[in-house]
Amino acid sequence: MSRAVEAGVSLVNEMGLDPGIDHMLAQECIDQAKADGCAVESYVSYCGGLPAPECSDNPLRYKFSWSPSGVLLASISPAVFLRDNQLVSIPGGGGLMDAVTPMEFFPGFNFEGYPNCDSTKYAELYDIQDTHTLLRGTLRYKGFCRAMRGFVKLGLINSEPCPILRNASSPVTWKAILCHVMGLPASTSSDVFEAAVYERVDRDDCSMDSLKWFGMLSDDPIPHADSILTALSRLLEAKLSFGSGERDMIVLRSEFGLRHPTGELENKCVSLVVYGENGRFSAMAKTIGYPVAIAARMLLDGEICTKGVLLPISKEIYVPILKRLKDEGMNITTTSTLVEYS
Repeated sequence: MSRAVEAGVSLVNEMGLDPGIDHMLAQECIDQAKADGCAVESYVSYCGGLPAPECSDNPLRYKFSWSPSGVLLASISPAVFLRDNQLVSIPGGGGLMDAVTPMEFFPGFNFEGYPNCDSTKYAELYDIQDTHTLLRGTLRYKGFCRAMRGFVKLGLINSEPCPILRNASSPVTWKAILCHVMGLPASTSSDVFEAAVYERVDRDDCSMDSLKWFGMLSDDPIPHADSILTALSRLLEAKLSFGSGERDMIVLRSEFGLRHPTGELENKCVSLVVYGENGRFSAMAKTIGYPVAIAARMLLDGEICTKGVLLPISKEIYVPILKRLKDEGMNITTTSTLVEYS
C-alpha cells in the first residue's frame, strides 16, 4: 500500500464479479443507508455462476466456466459467519456441504446456498461493525451439495500425490482407485464394491446416481493425473463443459436489514441476473470483464485520483462504474419492504 502511494500509482483490486460488483452494490446501499440515518443491522449476500436452467441437466446441476479444482477445493474449505450476534464456524473437510440452505428469493429457480470463507472480515471493510448478521455465500441449484457431498465422503477431493496414479504402467480405473481409497482389494466384486460405496456416502441415492452418471463406479479409466483431485477435475471438465449453443447465468443477491431513525426496519434487496449470449459473451465474461475494462479506462482517463492499493468501495470508483455497467445492459434491481415496527 505505502509503496504504491509513494510511487504515485493507483492499483484497483477485486474488480470482477465476486469480489467486485458485489463490493460496489453493497457499499452503495450501505453508504445511502448511513446518509439516511439508518443503522445496518444485517447483510446477507449470495452469488453464483451457473448454467442457465435449460443447460443444468446433470447430477451437479452445474457446468464449469472456471477451474474445476477451485470449485472442488472450495467445497471442503472452512467458513465463519455471524448470525443473530452468534459466531458460527463451519469446519473444513466437507462441513459446508452439510450447511446448505434453500434459497427462495426467486421462487422460479430451485436454488440452495452455503457460506463462503470468513464473512466476518467484511464488517470492518464495509464499516458495519454493529451488524448482528453477516454472511456471504455461494449459490447453486438444489442437488449440487448432495452430489458434491458424495465426492467428499469418498475422499476424492484430495490434492496429495497418489502413488497408484503416479506409478501406474497402464491406465487405472475409477473402481480401482475407489477400492484403494476405501481399503478394499482391487479384485473386489462389483456388488461388494457398490455396497461399500453406498455405505461410505451414507446410503444416499443421489450421491450414488451422481457417481454412476460420471462413470466412477465402473472400469472406466481415470484421466492421467498425479492426484485424485486432478483426476476428478479433469473428468468434470470433460463431462461438464459448456457445449455449443449453451449459455451460462450469473445471479447475485444481497439483502440488507436497515433500521430507520423512526424505528422501522427496512428489508432492502439488491439483485443482479445476467445471462450469457450465444455466439457472444458468457455471463461470467461480461460480469468479470466489463468492470475490469471500465476501471482500466477510468485509470487511463485520470478519473481515479486516489493513489495506493484500492478496492471499489469508494464513491469515486463505484458510482461511475455501476452507472456504466447499467449502460452495458446489466439490469440491477432493488426492492424494499418494511417488515416490522418498533
